[in-house]
Amino acid sequence: MLEYDIYIFPHFNTFELVIIDDVTIERVKSFVSNLINVKLSEGHHKKDSGMEYKRWMNGILGECAVEKYINKKFVDLSIGDSNKYHIPDMSSLGIQCGIKTVEIGKFPIIFKTPKTPEIIVIKESKYNYYICGVATIAVLNEYQSDDLIVSESLRRRGTKTAFYGFGNLISPIKLKKRFA
Repeated sequence: MLEYDIYIFPHFNTFELVIIDDVTIERVKSFVSNLINVKLSEGHHKKDSGMEYKRWMNGILGECAVEKYINKKFVDLSIGDSNKYHIPDMSSLGIQCGIKTVEIGKFPIIFKTPKTPEIIVIKESKYNYYICGVATIAVLNEYQSDDLIVSESLRRRGTKTAFYGFGNLISPIKLKKRFA
């Protein structure tokens, strides 16, 4: 937690709390269960089935938190070929921006060479999600470290890294104002 004390906790007062309701959680649970059953036929999903449910739940509920925060619908709960879904999370709003959600105590995992900005979300509990802000591509490139990746196998793969530049995020309030 030392890294959190340095890179994240000093900025917590700038984050915006969003509370997710039981109806949304149940809807996402049902979707993720169906999604994983379909995805078992794709080779790269077979390797990581143990953590996949948790990762999908956290990611989609983080998207739901952003959707609720900006009061604009964009979360896609349809299922299809992964190649068609490899687009930024907010594309349906005409915005080339992704959303990275991470459990409290961990750092968000990003591509080493990011192609779009990312909204960073921290999951504190089943219901509580903090919208931390928007990381530009320049900020994503500058504040990354493989040392903050928990998974050794992910670190060895070499395509992703951890983001730690929380003091350089664009305020979530500015994000909300953009959609007002």
